[in-house]
Amino acid sequence: MEKKIILAIDDDAVQLKVFQNILHTAYNFNMANSASTALHFLNTHKTDLILLDISMPNISGFDFLHDIRKIPSYIAVPIIIVSGKTGHDFYVQAKESSAFDVLSKPVEPNVLIGTIEKALGTAV
Repeated sequence: MEKKIILAIDDDAVQLKVFQNILHTAYNFNMANSASTALHFLNTHKTDLILLDISMPNISGFDFLHDIRKIPSYIAVPIIIVSGKTGHDFYVQAKESSAFDVLSKPVEPNVLIGTIEKALGTAV
């Protein structure tokens, strides 16, 4: 079976490396350190799921999420917000966005994998 393609978008290189260490064996894992790099990747590659940080320079994760949903081929792609942000207002905005789920950093590997499997419909 072909591996599902995941794109992680985060301006923190350490966080991207953490995701890579957790996911690289089970998934075709790709990284982008900015929203513009991510958009370029998405314009040239099919992606099955996106892990998205909210606090990024230039374009916030919420703005990116809003923009990506305008692209027909990405309307239904699951997006999981993984953020260090906390607070009631943040969670309300995150839950009202078109994201599949919201996880807090640092995320436990088994929670990340379980959420990804649920989003992709591959949970056992």
